[in-house]
Amino acid sequence: MNIRTRIFLVFAAAAIAGFALLAYWISSDVGDRYSESFEEVMVDTANLLAEVITADLDSGDTALLKLDNAFRRLRLRRFSAQIYELEKTRADIRVYVTDDKGIVLFDSDDGKAVGEDYSEWRDVHLTLQGEYGARATRISDELSAGDPAEKLTVAYVAAPIYRQGRIAGVVTLAKPKSNIDRFVAKAKTNLMLAVAISIGLVLLLGYTLYIWVSRPLQTLVDYAHSVGRGERVQLPQLGDNEIGKVGEAMDSMRQALEDKQYVERYVQSLTHEMKSPLTAIHAAAELLSRDLPQDRREQFAETIVTEAKRLNVFASRLLQLAALEKRRDIGKHESFTLATLVEDVIEAHALECESRRLTVTLDQTATPTMRGDPVLIRQAIDNLYRNAIDFSPPGGRIALAIYPKDGQTLVDISDEGPGIPDYVGERVFERFFSLPRPDTGQKSTGLGLNFAREVAELHGGSLVLENLNPGTRARLRLLHTIST
Repeated sequence: MNIRTRIFLVFAAAAIAGFALLAYWISSDVGDRYSESFEEVMVDTANLLAEVITADLDSGDTALLKLDNAFRRLRLRRFSAQIYELEKTRADIRVYVTDDKGIVLFDSDDGKAVGEDYSEWRDVHLTLQGEYGARATRISDELSAGDPAEKLTVAYVAAPIYRQGRIAGVVTLAKPKSNIDRFVAKAKTNLMLAVAISIGLVLLLGYTLYIWVSRPLQTLVDYAHSVGRGERVQLPQLGDNEIGKVGEAMDSMRQALEDKQYVERYVQSLTHEMKSPLTAIHAAAELLSRDLPQDRREQFAETIVTEAKRLNVFASRLLQLAALEKRRDIGKHESFTLATLVEDVIEAHALECESRRLTVTLDQTATPTMRGDPVLIRQAIDNLYRNAIDFSPPGGRIALAIYPKDGQTLVDISDEGPGIPDYVGERVFERFFSLPRPDTGQKSTGLGLNFAREVAELHGGSLVLENLNPGTRARLRLLHTIST
């Protein structure tokens, strides 16, 4: 598992854990908050009832008949109150009144508790002591309509009844918490839904961020692997950010290392390849200083000229290849017809082919219009065609074909020469590696095929050599076709 995936998983786990903890905290607290608001209203109502009862007692209604009649009418009242999602159709409060000893004087529940001693109940006991009296009692044989898994809880809130400046009794307001439980359950459901949606959105945002950061990193990794394989690749667009700066630093380091290796490689190659002609020139020059016959002097002078030409050709080819290898892309794109370049190469070597009685054919079943550097492509085709001429036997045949395939344009150059020995393999594309020509036994500079492959890769293509038994086929693939 890569570090990016680990970071995302840790982020996801932290987000889920954080939201779960928040949901647990809020769900644990929401019931208390609803109970607080519920109890606060009951406190106001109980104190209001205490004042009404005090007025009734002062007016001589010691039996609290007015209060009893009010509750009888309340039980008969029919109403419909839509409280958000709850429809309330009846009152569910209970009121009982005790004297200063805690004996029940009035009970709105048809007087069932009248005469009973409630002095030990928390609501009555504390209120008679001048404190705030309230209690919550669970009904063992009845379940809550709001939460069927819980027993019904009834809340009791008491208020003192004052007469002549002293506490003469207690009025208690009782109300079941079924609706409160229903509100709490609904709030918890909504909370869980909100938490689930929030977790989903946060994870989606985290995944989007993961992709946004991961893709440039993966692109950078792919770029590094391509560089490690020695491929010619450009630094991808990574954006103006830290990842882009890392990519630029990698590209600069790559260029510095390539420049260093380039110098070391070419110094070694130059030393090796120039040693032979320089030795020949040095030996011929020493012999010319002696008293030699004219024909021998001419022979050694010709050796010096030949080796000097060889060095000159070698240097020119080396400079071309060096300039090509330093390029990362095509500097100038031009439109051109590939068949025209091939015909031009054939015409340039027509006399040489004629002298060797070589038959040259060109298949132009399709002449795609290309876009790239025509000078480089012509040089690459010229190198391949010159190899076909050098390795073709007198009276042989060279076949050229141009055709599109799989979005690329192919140029095949086939000869009837001896082919490539099995032991050579990919070494044929190495710099300075060359096979002896069949007719003369001489070797070339060994730079032509390497140059042609560099041109092909620069144009998004490739170069392969295949044995035909007999003969060899050079297949040049080129990209940048714009029309056919």
